[in-house]
Amino acid sequence: MKNIEKSLVNFVKGKGPMISEEAFCNHATKDANGTIDILFKVINNELDLVTGLESLERVRELLKCINVLLSTNDKIDRKKLARKINKLDEKIDQIELENKNKFHDVKNAINELEAVREELDGIDEQTIVKDTKQYDLINYLVAEKKDITYIEYTFNKMPSLVNAKDKEDVSLFRNIVKNYIKSIKDEDYEKSLYFSNLISLIMSQRSFSLNENEKRKTLSLIYSSIDRLSVKKSYAKKNKDKIEWLTSLIDTIKGEETKDTRIELLANKYNVSVYFNEDILEKARLVKITDRDKSTRMLVDDYIITIDGDNAVEIDDALSCRRLANGNYLLGVHIASVLGYFSYHDEIVNEAIGRGRSIYLSNKYQTNENDYNRTIPLFPYEFSAKTGSLITGMPKLARSYFFEIDSTGNIVDETFQKTIICSNRQTTYREIDKILKHGTKDKELQDLVFNLQSVTELLDKRYKDKGDQFYENIKASTTDPADLRVQRIGSERIVYQAMLLTGNRVADFFADRDYPCLYRVHSVNQKDSKKLQTLIDNLTKTYGGDQYNKLYQLIEGIYPKGWYDIEGSHDGLGLDHYCHCTSALRRAADIVVEHALEVCYDVDPKDKDLVKLEEEISKRKSEINNKQNPIDWFTKDYKRAYQKRR
Repeated sequence: MKNIEKSLVNFVKGKGPMISEEAFCNHATKDANGTIDILFKVINNELDLVTGLESLERVRELLKCINVLLSTNDKIDRKKLARKINKLDEKIDQIELENKNKFHDVKNAINELEAVREELDGIDEQTIVKDTKQYDLINYLVAEKKDITYIEYTFNKMPSLVNAKDKEDVSLFRNIVKNYIKSIKDEDYEKSLYFSNLISLIMSQRSFSLNENEKRKTLSLIYSSIDRLSVKKSYAKKNKDKIEWLTSLIDTIKGEETKDTRIELLANKYNVSVYFNEDILEKARLVKITDRDKSTRMLVDDYIITIDGDNAVEIDDALSCRRLANGNYLLGVHIASVLGYFSYHDEIVNEAIGRGRSIYLSNKYQTNENDYNRTIPLFPYEFSAKTGSLITGMPKLARSYFFEIDSTGNIVDETFQKTIICSNRQTTYREIDKILKHGTKDKELQDLVFNLQSVTELLDKRYKDKGDQFYENIKASTTDPADLRVQRIGSERIVYQAMLLTGNRVADFFADRDYPCLYRVHSVNQKDSKKLQTLIDNLTKTYGGDQYNKLYQLIEGIYPKGWYDIEGSHDGLGLDHYCHCTSALRRAADIVVEHALEVCYDVDPKDKDLVKLEEEISKRKSEINNKQNPIDWFTKDYKRAYQKRR
């Protein structure tokens, strides 16, 4: 790079030839942004001292090099480049205003400065991609797939897509802002959140740039909308939140810092509850096991362990497993019981279901107790991490699922019990993996772990080849807390198979009797996949190249998310029936299923009870499903806001 800089300095001072385009591009391939930085450094230094037309002409030659780089390299930080262009444009204005008298030929100097400006304008235009085939692809993902994670992944693979323009020469960004404004006008809450998060995603991309013309037109759209929303005082009062969101967007586009990076304001935009009111905090603090619980619940005296990550706070599942006299195994899956402590209709339970699930953030936020956490919990920690959590050595209310499993992996008997358990040992995945490999001196723990491993091998055979391979590949690394993480080996496989079996058998109980249940459902839309494939094939045939092949491979593996419904199968797991019932401290759906067990399993239900339950599940189904996207968008927006603050 030093050699390039020296050559460019000599050239611009008229002391040497311009390096060849081929050599220049070869150097830029290694570090395109570094090469751009050197070009601007040389150009700025020369303009600071410029007095002759010849040096202006050579500056223009260097600007042409930047244009070449933009057309041949997809890794250039276009946002940073746009800032450099703006500063250079200001410098040229200053030269024309203050230094033109230094030139011997003022008239020609002004013409040459104008030519430099035109070259700059050309570079500015280059920061916006005008390939409608690229636009068709990204617009399809935006308008129909509507998966922020996938769109972000696509931008990472093909950075230039973030600046694509349609056939009317309108940028992707301006079209998305237009859709955002329309969704606000139509009061379509979910769409407005989606487009808001998409705007945040686009503006966070390194390759994103917005030339002055596009910026002016985009801001004009927003200003006009604010005027319509606030044309009267009564309108302004009614539309206060909408006006605040649009004003915040104006500040963001202008590059001004806004208060929207605070977690409360982002949470308000996405309708996410961060804090708990005092009544709910008080309920969480005061709840405890009663004498009635002790007399009406089964006391489990099996050896029980919990297996979690190193930093787990909410311990919501535990396992036991012993060999029976007939040679079968009795597997116990013990789940923290929310409804053992609270009535389903309590305010604290209603609040938890309304939250949808615990939210896991990339960075800590300050709680109203002045602690710093990365999780926005479903319940206050006084309950979910203390009273309700399956802490070692302390009696806890649970719902225990017992499965008798024979040597072929068949379930020969099962029972679901309301229990009191006392975990004997809190372990981690790493600890159990060591025991599986090397054993332990603790015979009781070793026997349990080896029994669990034997049961896992039997369950592997039971569920072998049922699931979809794509699903397994994707879910092996999922961060989605609403889905079961698919693990193939060791301690995590033990936990996975135990939870899979429980969710499957509980769902089968409801389905076999035609009782209402909140199922976890999953399916693949083949028509959708074919349309996407056609778009990729079109791009691949037109352009070729590794980037399109990689994108094709990525899209080939795209897989839809699951959702909740009152009927339906789970294609990813290959199960006719499956439900979430093993994590009530962290997922709202599990609380609804526990309530369904109260109505349908713990007692013999009457017809009127089943009708009422179905109405309740249908209501909660919509409520929980509708929370999923806003929560995902909130977590991503929070991550970008935090990065911006840093």
